Amino acid sequence: MSGDCHSLARVIEGYLLAVSALKDDGSLFLCEYLGPVAPQASLDALCRALRIAPAGLSLQPLESVVCSGIACTPRQWLLERIRPMSEADRQPLDARLYDGFERELAELLRGEPRWYQLVSSGQISLTGQLGAIWSVFVFGTECHAYVMHCSWDS
Repeated sequence: MSGDCHSLARVIEGYLLAVSALKDDGSLFLCEYLGPVAPQASLDALCRALRIAPAGLSLQPLESVVCSGIACTPRQWLLERIRPMSEADRQPLDARLYDGFERELAELLRGEPRWYQLVSSGQISLTGQLGAIWSVFVFGTECHAYVMHCSWDS
């Protein structure tokens, strides 16, 4: 099953790379399989994958995270351009793109994924490791977790 999960992460990452090319704003997306663990219990696996220390970090359910600034949710990361290349690019991408992503994800995972966001206590800066602007989302089912790392660097 693990091989299938790694393949699934590559399929998801391929979709995200296509979105990145459409956005054409410098956004980068990565997806990786974290292992046979529930998303909410995957902090240690996540930190190993990102090569960061877990001190001061936690995973919070996406709907409970209070966020301000640019691109706080997976939907915003996929649809909104952080630095449009031209005036014509100021409009977000068509919402059907994200709706299709959600449907595809549910089909690939055989159920609706649960989403969590990596949150820092503010005691440490992860800009050097994760990008100038970044969000890290963990999603998956009760038995398998994946990470979606979104970043933007000028």
